[in-house]
Amino acid sequence: MEKLTPQPPAKAHAKPQISIVGFGRFGQLWASIIKSDFQVKVYDQSKAVLEQASNLGLEAATLEVALAADVIFYCVPISEFATTIAQHAVYFKTTSTNKLIIDLLSVKVHAKEIFTKELPENIEAMLCHPLFGPDSVNEFGLAGQRIVIEQFRTSDQNFHFWKKYFINLRLEVLEMTAEEHDQQIASSQALTHLVGRILNKMNFSPSKLDTSNSRKLLEVTKQVGKDEYQLFLDMQRYNPYTKAMREQFAQAQADLYQQIHAS
Repeated sequence: MEKLTPQPPAKAHAKPQISIVGFGRFGQLWASIIKSDFQVKVYDQSKAVLEQASNLGLEAATLEVALAADVIFYCVPISEFATTIAQHAVYFKTTSTNKLIIDLLSVKVHAKEIFTKELPENIEAMLCHPLFGPDSVNEFGLAGQRIVIEQFRTSDQNFHFWKKYFINLRLEVLEMTAEEHDQQIASSQALTHLVGRILNKMNFSPSKLDTSNSRKLLEVTKQVGKDEYQLFLDMQRYNPYTKAMREQFAQAQADLYQQIHAS
């Protein structure tokens, strides 16, 4: 795999300093992916989590140190994103240093709105959604996985650098707007999580008579259950297109019930 040597305008021939804010399951995965190519610092509100980062050979940083980095990836829960960015924007508004802020949330319209509202104009912002997680990478590897990106408020130089970096990681890069992303993800990932959580509530479990189709449903239920329940709630609450999806789902269910009970 080709190794990149980042060359930001103000620091030629120097790798940019990278911070990851939020060190949950995905933050840990993201750190493991990029730590061989960049100097990575990690910040999390939990001291226990920061100790875990140190044990993994990563530099645990204070918030002030983390926000001083050239590029900051946000891996915080969706429901905490607005508050987190609002708090950190106080620091960004007092610095003249050029920075690039990249969110890794599974909802993009919400991220775009928060960036637009909170970040000063001198701060660049890029939208990303890696369409993979720890479980899929452990099972299938990183190569061939997909990532959605939108340039948004990123300079051409920084955008093309990160796009090329993702390609060199052998990721399939999909460029689309936040609106296109959320509309499509509502009918795919969000719907899948909805079905999986419903089956989980029903205590859907293996039996001796499972068919290949029922085993596929069991796999969906199992995989969805590995994610934090808060992620499921956040995807449903913060994607502006999921409400219509749920209403369509409920209507389809009602229509089927009516046909089943029709005399």
